[in-house]
Amino acid sequence: MGGLGVMTARLLRAALFVVCFLICGSAFAAGVCPSGLPVSGSNCYFIAANGSDTNSGTSESTPWLHAPGMPNCAGVCATVTPSAGQGFILRGGDSWHFGNSGLAPYTGGTWNMDPHDGNETTCVYEGTQTGCIYYGVDQTWFSGASWTRPILNADNPTSTSLVSSCTYQIANGTNGSHNQFVVLARAAIFDNFEMRGLCSNEPGDPATNSTYLVFYGNGNGCQTGDTSPACMTFMVNLYLHGWTATTTAGTSSSSQPCVLIGGGFNGLQTIDHVVIDGQDSSPGSCAWGTFPSFYHMRDSIVRYTNQGVGQWCHDIHDNIFEYLYEHNPGAGSHTNVLECNNDSTGNALHQPQNTPNVVYNNIDRHLDPNISPDGQVNLWFCPNTMTEYWFNNLVYDTGYPGGNGNFWAIAGSPTYSLCTNAGGQFMFNNTISGGQQPCHLGGSNTTGGQFLTVLNENLLNSPWDSTGCIGRNDASNISMTWAAGNSQGYMSGSAGRADTDTCARDTTSPCSPTSVGNSTVGVGGNHQAYCTALATFLSEPAIGTDAANACKFGTTDGCAYNASAGVHAMQCPAQTAVARPASAAWDSGAYQYSASQSQAPQPPSGLTVTVQ
Repeated sequence: MGGLGVMTARLLRAALFVVCFLICGSAFAAGVCPSGLPVSGSNCYFIAANGSDTNSGTSESTPWLHAPGMPNCAGVCATVTPSAGQGFILRGGDSWHFGNSGLAPYTGGTWNMDPHDGNETTCVYEGTQTGCIYYGVDQTWFSGASWTRPILNADNPTSTSLVSSCTYQIANGTNGSHNQFVVLARAAIFDNFEMRGLCSNEPGDPATNSTYLVFYGNGNGCQTGDTSPACMTFMVNLYLHGWTATTTAGTSSSSQPCVLIGGGFNGLQTIDHVVIDGQDSSPGSCAWGTFPSFYHMRDSIVRYTNQGVGQWCHDIHDNIFEYLYEHNPGAGSHTNVLECNNDSTGNALHQPQNTPNVVYNNIDRHLDPNISPDGQVNLWFCPNTMTEYWFNNLVYDTGYPGGNGNFWAIAGSPTYSLCTNAGGQFMFNNTISGGQQPCHLGGSNTTGGQFLTVLNENLLNSPWDSTGCIGRNDASNISMTWAAGNSQGYMSGSAGRADTDTCARDTTSPCSPTSVGNSTVGVGGNHQAYCTALATFLSEPAIGTDAANACKFGTTDGCAYNASAGVHAMQCPAQTAVARPASAAWDSGAYQYSASQSQAPQPPSGLTVTVQ
């Protein structure tokens, strides 16, 4: 063969090699996944601040510099298409820069995971998760003296006040949007990242601009009968903080100029052990949630921020909502703590069908005193034909003296036609201070409370809205003034942030009974029947196991928040719950007095995302 022929043959072999590498690389080049992750086998790639995209990325000693979906992902990194069962492991303690292109490693802008789905058949909330795409960590791999989360930094300095201008904006947003941090994928887990430093100069409603986490869901819909291959995304063990906005941002509308978790009706979200803490931020600037789904929200804390509004509310427990703020002064307002525009209708795609909605073991407290006078909503639910159970919740120091319909709002027809209330709502064993007990409902809800049952409530300076609900005159509902609550140790006698009196033992067991002679001890009805009813929903362990078991115990006080530097994590439960009697009288309110019942193990609540 002549020289030209030899050269041609060599070029052909080289071209075939490149084609094979490009086609087969992502299928065969991955490295062994660390143990303890929801992905396993030779399915993981590794990314570190000292890596190179020309490395293989198949081990912690040969990492890439970027992850797929980051605009600056190049070389070997750019040949890999994320798929079900794969993991992308970022080294703990490293930082990736999203705003300042002069710092390394610079991502090039928005980290867009959206084009690539996992397999929702094997990426589920409870059970196997081998079909998820995993973006997360190996806690044995880190830079520095000890493991901390990888940091995703938009590079603007933190400020607790509004700023004159934003130093950096995030480039290369998706779908015509801008200043987006991360766009999440379906059937994927986003685990153990710290995100900080986004600044907004949006003049009005940001929509999907100036957002920490964006989840578009699926345009084909997420109800039974729709054709979406995947709908759920998982946000786990995150720490979101450090946002700012300019003095002119948001002044043309009542909307906050930035968003921490965004979404839409065509997606389902799991929010699990997520810390949203704006104590170092401009707290009135960012809405913590603008139309995500609250399908599963557990073991999380939302503080020093404002406005959570969404849909698909289904399984909400062991969360803390505290120190929420009114929107920026002079910019109008739309500030709610937790507003469920549509509760789950029981037909979410790829999820267990026709299971009840539950809200339990949550704490809601220490609100901005301007929220109630400005007509804002504290808690808002939209019940439909699915049964709902609301129990073991603590609500106090919210600034609703004498109460009003926005304290615990239950929407209904005709104004809200989807909120029929017809499935029935069971509200029991909650402790409420300085609010209002819903019963008649009224306003936009013309049902007159006929579908609402209220039992075993502890109402401290919290009048009823009127009559109409089942249980309005039941002796198990204990009403007392703050003065009476002080004499028995429920109340502190000191002003809170919003109320002139707040719970005693705020950081341990707020508004709990202190002796066997207290007014709530041993006077409640026994409602094991509710727990038994929940336990029949075996198709969904979050309801049939977790909620059913929690019903048999007093409150856990949510989770304890560890705000230590480098930690910022939820430790659950905050306390070991006390078992309620199997047949004897329960206590009223969220607590079961510990001296009247032996301590029992905390009910299982670990049937969720299995990640480090």
